[in-house]
Amino acid sequence: MDTFKTPKHGESLADYVLRIRKGLNLTQFELADAAGIHSRSVGKIERGLTMKLSHKTLSGLALALSVPVEYLQAVVRGEEVVAMPAIKFCPQCWNPGGAADPMWGNVRCKN
Repeated sequence: MDTFKTPKHGESLADYVLRIRKGLNLTQFELADAAGIHSRSVGKIERGLTMKLSHKTLSGLALALSVPVEYLQAVVRGEEVVAMPAIKFCPQCWNPGGAADPMWGNVRCKN
């Protein structure tokens, strides 16, 4: 996941959608088309006139912006997104279908 797509602390829904859309070099019309929503809706969101999103709009925007739905939900709620650490495992030791050894979750573990 691109780090530029992670919401910034205190970023509004309007600022977030505008920043990501411009980062992807999309017009409002292109974003609306990809999200399956009306182009006026994107304009209203980016101008800060829309503060809540329906489930359809939320999932459509997430797909069009290539971000997790949780990012948009966090921005709407004014919450901070906390990055989850990746699960580490040894590709030679791990058996597919089995749980990763808890030792690999240690912060001092290198892999």
